[in-house]
Amino acid sequence: MRRRNFLRIAGLGTAAVVLPTISVYSTSFEQTTADLIMNQFSFLKLDMAGVRQFAADYCTAVDTNKTLYVRTKMRLYDLFKIDSDRSQLVRTITTLYLVSTDFFNNKMDESKIVRYKGLYNPYKTPCANPFSSLYYPVAVS
Repeated sequence: MRRRNFLRIAGLGTAAVVLPTISVYSTSFEQTTADLIMNQFSFLKLDMAGVRQFAADYCTAVDTNKTLYVRTKMRLYDLFKIDSDRSQLVRTITTLYLVSTDFFNNKMDESKIVRYKGLYNPYKTPCANPFSSLYYPVAVS
């Protein structure tokens, strides 16, 4: 192997290791969480300030922003647009976001803006039952 080929291969290998690490540190954990929510619920009208506030509240409550593994995992989910069908972590975050908003109080109306009310705590606030007959329009016969 020639010296030039070795240097090319070594340079590409180094770039393959360094660039994802830089990408992980370039965005905050809160921004990555907000991006995952916005990607998952792109069909809804989301209050962006509420999404950012939820991400900040979630990150302080869960304390996962300290580990490099979780930050890398979340950033890769964001980069590759992994949705809740393929990741339990994304499903957990998006479910917690929905019960923390007024989406179910507005009878799951997708035309209304979804606003963040506060981080859901089952011991402090009851969850609205999404399967209740109150949320579905009455069929007129």
